[in-house]
Amino acid sequence: MTSETRPRSRRMAQLLEQAQAMSGESRLSRRDVAELAQNRTPAVRARIARKFGSQFDELAEGGTARLARAVLDLLVRDVAVEVRRALAETIAPSRKLPPEAAERLARDDIEVARPVLEKSPVLSDEVLADIVRTSSMQYALAVAGRERISEQLAEALVDTGEQRVVARLVDNLGAELNARTLKRIARDFRDSRRVQERLVQRPALPYEVVEQLVDLIGQKLEWELVRTRRISAEDAHRIMSAVRDRVAIGLTARDHQQENLLRYLRAKHLSGELGPDELLQFLRDGDIAALECALAVMSGLSLRTVRQALYAMDRRHLAALCVKAGLPASHYVALRMALELAESCLEAGQKSREYHSDTLRYVQHQYEQLRLDPDKVAELLGAEPKGMSGLRLLA
Repeated sequence: MTSETRPRSRRMAQLLEQAQAMSGESRLSRRDVAELAQNRTPAVRARIARKFGSQFDELAEGGTARLARAVLDLLVRDVAVEVRRALAETIAPSRKLPPEAAERLARDDIEVARPVLEKSPVLSDEVLADIVRTSSMQYALAVAGRERISEQLAEALVDTGEQRVVARLVDNLGAELNARTLKRIARDFRDSRRVQERLVQRPALPYEVVEQLVDLIGQKLEWELVRTRRISAEDAHRIMSAVRDRVAIGLTARDHQQENLLRYLRAKHLSGELGPDELLQFLRDGDIAALECALAVMSGLSLRTVRQALYAMDRRHLAALCVKAGLPASHYVALRMALELAESCLEAGQKSREYHSDTLRYVQHQYEQLRLDPDKVAELLGAEPKGMSGLRLLA
């Protein structure tokens, strides 16, 4: 123990004893004060600091306020980091902590600063933003976990350009992220799966941000189709036009009233305005509710049966549904590929499917064969599918 530390520890013991005598508080006991006077090791000081921090709001009132402030000043300047850390962990949520003391702890070593950066209500946005700009990534990461984050502070966090910081920010529902900031995140972190996965899960995501996200996903998948699946760029673009907006399906589906939608589509079907092209248009628009209802109208099946067949892992059920609805082979192939590509995009860990020209011909041939076998179609539509694809979980 240095000579500089001993007087300071002795003074702290005296102050704590006075505060104890005036407050009558039992948790911070005279035994603690006596031990501090006899044993000035960092472990003892850390234990006292932890008790003091947990009682600070009570000690900071009435006649003990000046003494509490004096003890606080000694503890935040203690030479042992474990003492300052013990204080920070317990005093961080205090609304009576002086802002200057909070800022000193927030600029301390990260193990001391972290709880204060995450929890202190007395730190201003200006101070927090300055700490984010002038400190290492770990400080910004702590700030990104605060219960409430203003638009101004959110922008400062995005300015760090750190993937981990932005991912935690986007995952924080207490963060105020305006449309401009969200669009910037979607653009700047378009290659970060960690950020993108959290971004699409935020509630009330502005439509223009959803559109931007899906467009970025679509561009990546189009390139992968051209690069690895040996089909033309035009075909890749056509397939992807049925995949875009798929991540918004779960949101748009809620806006539809099922019975009204069925009634509307039945009228269109009777007038000859509902056909295979309209089905793909519904998928392209991200309107899965209309796609399901249109298939029900065109096939004469219940919505429950349609959904079971549409999302079954065994694609023969989907083929039987499309046969029943009168879809040409080309439309069945486009619908199937769109659904499977959407699954590959949205389901983590799933292997990407290959669609070479010979595969396309085989799928089309199988579909044509099924169209000639009505008994098999009836059997598939009457049987309960053994599994449902992950895509259905998003609808």
